[in-house]
Amino acid sequence: MWGGQLSAAWQLDGETRAWVSVSRGFKAGGFNIGTTIPAERLQFEPEYAWSIEGGLKAAWQARGVIADLAVYHVRRERAQVATSFQFDPQDPLTFVYFTDNAARGRASGLEGALQWRISNRWELAASLSLEDSEYLGYRFGDRNLDGREWAHAPAWKYSLAATWRHPAGWMARADAGAEDAFYFDASHDERSSAYEVLNLRLGFERERWSVHTWLRNALDERYALRGFYFGNEPPDFPARLYLRLGDPRQAGVTARVRF
Repeated sequence: MWGGQLSAAWQLDGETRAWVSVSRGFKAGGFNIGTTIPAERLQFEPEYAWSIEGGLKAAWQARGVIADLAVYHVRRERAQVATSFQFDPQDPLTFVYFTDNAARGRASGLEGALQWRISNRWELAASLSLEDSEYLGYRFGDRNLDGREWAHAPAWKYSLAATWRHPAGWMARADAGAEDAFYFDASHDERSSAYEVLNLRLGFERERWSVHTWLRNALDERYALRGFYFGNEPPDFPARLYLRLGDPRQAGVTARVRF
């Protein structure tokens, strides 16, 4: 196995820089552990990935703005896919996790981030990620996944944040993040739902100590991080979706002292 990277950068002016890179990465092959895993799934092969990336970085200090923009294209060969499967629908003990090789995969996307210090008291930040992905020539059992999106690869994500600080030491911050729906796994076609999460923070800061009270998932959004689809409930063991949810609303206080 071999990999490497070739990159170049140009200083367009005193505040803006452009860059481009071509790289080849790899992940070693290995084997799956489990007495119920079929012989043809016991081993998985190395994965190789070619990627082309380019972008711009700018820091307009006089305006208090820092910006970062990047575009990329990735091509995966024998892509390693973390998946799961129940080999006997009537026996939940045959549900296993294992690593499989997809034939190929590709993804193209754009990522951007922006920070803007409006004044000595206010600062805004935002980020955006767009991605288009698909498996190429991948079959999972009798399922043809050619052209389907990768698992856990939402088409878009974004975040917004606003921070206020007073010279006396008071501060407040609000963060909002959102994510598009995505497939949970290659072994089934169940998907999550798009969701938004709001986090809030209020505090007092000095040079060597700080106290913050915070509220995470302030709107108590119910959203899924993982999804598992298999038969687990007797007597008929129908296949059902089981979800691992994100944390519900949480509140707390954090105090820090620096010596």
